[in-house]
This record gives sequence, structure tokens and C-alpha cells, in this order.
Amino acid sequence: MLRTLKRLLFPVLNALGPLLIILAAAQLLPIAIAYRDGENVLSEFFTSAAISLFVGLLFLFSTKRFKRELEPRDGFLLVTLSWFTAAVFGSIPLVLLLPEVPYYRLFFEAVSCLTTTGATALTNLADLPLSLNYWRCLLSWLGGMGIIVLAVAILPLLGVGGAQLFKVENSNLFKDDRLTPRIADTAKALYGIYILASAACVTAYHWAGMNWDDAVMFMFTTMSLSGITPYDQSIGYFNSPAIEMVAVAFIVFSGFNFSLHFTAWRQRSISAYFTDIEARSWLFVLLIGISIVFGVLTFNHVYPTWEITLRHAVFNVASLFSTTGYTTENYELWPSSLGFLLLIGSLFASCSGSTGGGVKMIRMLIFVKQAILCLHTLLRPRDFLPLRLGKHTISNNLAANVSAFFALHVSVVLVCTLLIMFSGVNLTEAFSTVLACIANTGPGLGSVGPAGNYASCNPMHLWVGSFCMFVGRLELFTVFVIFTRSFWRS
Repeated sequence: MLRTLKRLLFPVLNALGPLLIILAAAQLLPIAIAYRDGENVLSEFFTSAAISLFVGLLFLFSTKRFKRELEPRDGFLLVTLSWFTAAVFGSIPLVLLLPEVPYYRLFFEAVSCLTTTGATALTNLADLPLSLNYWRCLLSWLGGMGIIVLAVAILPLLGVGGAQLFKVENSNLFKDDRLTPRIADTAKALYGIYILASAACVTAYHWAGMNWDDAVMFMFTTMSLSGITPYDQSIGYFNSPAIEMVAVAFIVFSGFNFSLHFTAWRQRSISAYFTDIEARSWLFVLLIGISIVFGVLTFNHVYPTWEITLRHAVFNVASLFSTTGYTTENYELWPSSLGFLLLIGSLFASCSGSTGGGVKMIRMLIFVKQAILCLHTLLRPRDFLPLRLGKHTISNNLAANVSAFFALHVSVVLVCTLLIMFSGVNLTEAFSTVLACIANTGPGLGSVGPAGNYASCNPMHLWVGSFCMFVGRLELFTVFVIFTRSFWRS
């Protein structure tokens, strides 16, 4: 057992070193902000960066002789440990700057930022040091395309293969649809698009009325579909239709599979968005959701004019369905069905290969197609119809994997809901917490809804929420496969 552990763990620790070095380097941004504004927090950020750098170098050089090409098992272990380690080390600035806040809340905050969930366990956000708010938002931006996708463009320079990492991290089910022959080049292409779109986003926010600091921080959490903000009122702090429309545009952009953006850029055509069934479904579900919310709000005369109604319907549907979690209105004051509609939509609407969370649209499409095919087979058992989705024929293995994923997803939701209820939380808040966290959406219902946050939640509530965010972002199988007996066999 120790021999297997050594053979698996040491090469993974060697590959984990550069990720911690990247995390240390990322803290130069909040350090620069603190220095510019004269904030008395430089020593805390330097200490945090030094700890991450030291441990990263220790992992890198102490395990150098164990470095080798990664195997599939290494990929699962490295992805899981990378996200967990990044959350632990990413929480260090929070621990040093907010010593009065219990660690379970700070760890929840770091996990929420990194997994782009957007749920916060802190209050009076505008009173925090600006550099700390920058750090919270920057963690979301790094997590948006995945720490592994960032590192996979760098690891080959260190002699560590990246194919297994990218295969595990990227949620695109059709993994043979590669953009470039080399996986590192694919990662670089995706991050290039991410950075260019981020530059456009920050410029658009500034033009819409934000100052540069707010524009940068909201860009970080818009492009990553995180929803973390430096204000308790979320993006509703600005009460600006122009800012909300900029947010919607880049939310919809980030909800697409990023490989489609690359294809559209390479072909100099937007046809890729209309020929891809998942992209069409993403837009269709958005339009259906907006139509339903607009219709119900109009029928119940919630707002005085149709323009205001449409504004809030468009923004909140786009934000929740994409798992961003920005809010402009307390949707719990709307007819009760709409709150659940927004929460359910967040579970599946965004595309695979996007920065969004949830089970992804592609899995939902396969699951629905599979259900329809099963019903057809019951009526006509002699017919043999292949399971097709767009140009793809779905293999039995892939269909079985999707079914298993949904079964595991439901099981995790039920178990985690019960665990939170055991701590004294009512069913609505417990269930909505689990759904909001496992889909990486953020706001739920009740005290954790759009008008509240997670600051008053008990330790069990937040530890379970952290677990749900973690496994939700890594799409369940990546984490749970590590706990199988066959994973550790020679």
C-alpha cells in the first residue's frame, strides 16, 4: 500500500508544485493594489505568497526524481488535489486579514471563489480592504477556466505531460473534438480567448459607468460566471441598466463552450454557434426562461412597466441559468414558482466547456434523448434506433456514464440535504443550499437567498456546502473515483 501511495502521490506532488507557484505569483495583483492605496495589509499578502511559494518549490524539487509522464490515475488525483490545495492556500490571505472570522467560513469563501460559485460567508464586503476583494475576485477568474487548464499550458515546459489533466478537467463529453493537435496548444488557445474576452469585458464595464477597480473585479467574476462581488447588494449596487446589459452579454458569451469561440474565430464566422446543438439549446433555454419569468411577472403586475419587467427577467434568468449568481432583485418576493425555476435552470443550462457549473446542457440533452428512446422501445421493442445527438452517435458507454452521473448527482444531493437538516436547518434552505452549491450558482432560497448570504450558517451547513461546491465543480466522478478500491491497486 505504501509503495503504491508513494508511486502515485510523489509524481502528483511534483506536478502540484507549479500550481502553488502560480498561486503565489497571482498575489502580486492584490499586493500592488494594497501598495497603491496605502493599505496596511502588505505583510499579510507577502506572508501568504511566501508560504505558497515555499511549499510549491518544496513539492517541485523534493520530488524531482519521481517526475514522470502522467497516467490517467495521476490526472484524477492531481485535479482533485489541485483544487483542494488551491482552496486551502487561497484562504490564507483571508485567515491573516480576518482573524476574527471562524475558519470554516473563510474556507467556504475560498472554495466558493475558486469554484466560481459566488456564495459568500462574509458581510459588509465594501468595508473589506480593496486588495482582499481583488483577491476574492481574482480567485474566481483563475478558477473559471480551471487551474488545471492554466497549468497545462505551463507544465509541458517542466516535462510533465498535460493530456491527462486536460481530459479530466474539461467537461466537454466529446473529448475527441480537439482544437489543436497538442493539448497544451489547446489550453493556450482557450486561455487566449479567455484573456481577450476579459479585456473586452473590463473595457465595456468601464464604458457603462464603473470605475476601473470595479470594472476589473466584476470582469473577473463575470467571465468566470462566478458572481462574487465586492458589494453586499451584488451587481444591483449600481442600479444601472447599461451595466446589467454588459453583464448579460458576457454571461451569455461565457456560457457557450469555449471551443466554439475558437472555431468561430478561426473560421471568421458565427455559424459554429448555430450548428452546435448544445449552443442552440443554451440559447433556447435562456429564451424560454426569460419568456416564462416575464410572463408571470407581467401577469402578477410585479413591476409598473413592461420595460422594467423585461430588464429584471432578462438579467436574472441569464445570471441564474448560467450559474453566475448576480442578483438585481430579491426573486423570493416574486411568485414562489419563479425562485425554484431559476434554481432548477441553473442545474443544467450552461454548456460543457464553458466556465459555468451544473450538470451541463449536453448531459441533459443526452439524458432526455435516452428517456425518449426508452419510451419508444417500450412501445416498439423490435425497433433498433441509435442514440444520436446532432452529428454524434452516442455510444452505450457514454449513455451509461451520463445515467450514472445523474444517479450519483441525485444521491449526493439527497445525502447532503439530510446532513444539513441534521444540523437544524429547514428543508427549503438545506435543499436549496445543496442545489446552489453543487451547481456552483451561489444564492439559494430563504436566509441563503438573494437578500441574504451564508454568514449566519452553522459549521455543518458550510462544511457540507464546501463539499458540494468542490465535487460539483469537479463533476463528481473526478473526486469519487479516488475513493474506489481499484484506484489504489497496482
